[in-house]
Amino acid sequence: MIRCCHITPMYVFLAVLTFLATDTFGQTDNSADAPSASTQSAESPSSDRGEPQGAGQNSAYVPPTCGITHVGQCLKDLGHDQAGIWTSPLRMRPHDAYWLVPFATATGVSLHYDAQAQQNLGIDKTRIDISNTISDVGLYGSIGGAAGLYLLGSAKHNGHLAETGRLGEEAIVNSLLVVAALKLATNRQRPNEGNGRGGFWPDGTRSYETDGSMPSGHAIATFAFARVIASEYPSKPVQLGAYALALAVSASRVTAREHFPSDVLVGGTFGYLIGGYVIHHHANDRQASAFMITPMLEQSTHTYGLHIAFRPSDFNLNKARRSVGWLRSTSLNIPTINRSLP
Repeated sequence: MIRCCHITPMYVFLAVLTFLATDTFGQTDNSADAPSASTQSAESPSSDRGEPQGAGQNSAYVPPTCGITHVGQCLKDLGHDQAGIWTSPLRMRPHDAYWLVPFATATGVSLHYDAQAQQNLGIDKTRIDISNTISDVGLYGSIGGAAGLYLLGSAKHNGHLAETGRLGEEAIVNSLLVVAALKLATNRQRPNEGNGRGGFWPDGTRSYETDGSMPSGHAIATFAFARVIASEYPSKPVQLGAYALALAVSASRVTAREHFPSDVLVGGTFGYLIGGYVIHHHANDRQASAFMITPMLEQSTHTYGLHIAFRPSDFNLNKARRSVGWLRSTSLNIPTINRSLP
């Protein structure tokens, strides 16, 4: 048997390197792709029909948005997300130490006191049953809630609400794919298994555990969804409610004796970062469909003007603020053309 104290530092180090930079790289990549994001935010008839590039004379081809009618695009998005998440260590920078060092320290301390924490909790059947109920309601409620937001937004033609549900579901699926791989990699015993100390690979490589303890699937999924909700609706009450639910679900996994504190710490952190990755790469930041200005020119009367359209249901104040900030930080060199009407 391989003792956990021999193998734990290696797994902690690999886990930290693999995922902690995800959120930072998402922000960096998103800012670099800001012009293309602006292009994608404007929906055109040709993009809805999936026409090839060049179908329209004045608009570039925009891939269809993931949804019920474009399941293939959903699979493509998930594939791109997974590639970006797993290759994030290749894009690490020195400033990532601001995330890496505190997280590695907290994880190491949690691993050291995991067994003691569960021993101090003891076994209380009533507490365990209540905790299991809270965690399951939180997890399946998040999955169902994301789907519900998407369907409701689509039915009411509320692009912002539909996007929140779509990105929430995408973040949850990404997080569950990641947690499945990590459970296989860590192969850690749960608190109610073995000697109760959470050994990694207790039987060596003779067996593989697909439902191990590290990290917590409930924590990673609920925190991923909470990050999307908090980003799409950045009011304090909404953010507090979203993260409070994720924190309650994570804590209940410990009090239910299904996970150690380090399991939910790693799961919650990765979920938060994965949710941020999805937001930074797929959120419609420019909100062009909510507010549009179209120039108008009438040759017969030699008049010109502007057509202004505003859709309040698709307007997001936080994204509008981000758009203004992006415009202020972007230097645009636009040539001036002076022409007089004939």
